[in-house]
Amino acid sequence: MTATKAQARPLPQRTCVACRTTTNKRGLIRIVRTADGIVADPTGKLAGRGAYVCGQSACWEEALARGRLEHSLKARLTAKDADALRAYAAAHSGGNQ
Repeated sequence: MTATKAQARPLPQRTCVACRTTTNKRGLIRIVRTADGIVADPTGKLAGRGAYVCGQSACWEEALARGRLEHSLKARLTAKDADALRAYAAAHSGGNQ
């Protein structure tokens, strides 16, 4: 038998729903449609339909204001969900523009 080298697995790629840039999955924040509503999923492991947004505050506003998340998640974004996502973005975006 010959020893074979283990090949490096490619990193999963995802696209931001706002700016449409593609990067590795770990660099984006997953937003999930669950039975309880639409929530941010920093672990990337919640069950449900997901969409990805990069960490820039401009992308969060674009995704929320122009209905990009609603379209990707195929669900209506309630005012409560939108406020919770804006609060999450403010706490985790770090002021990136």
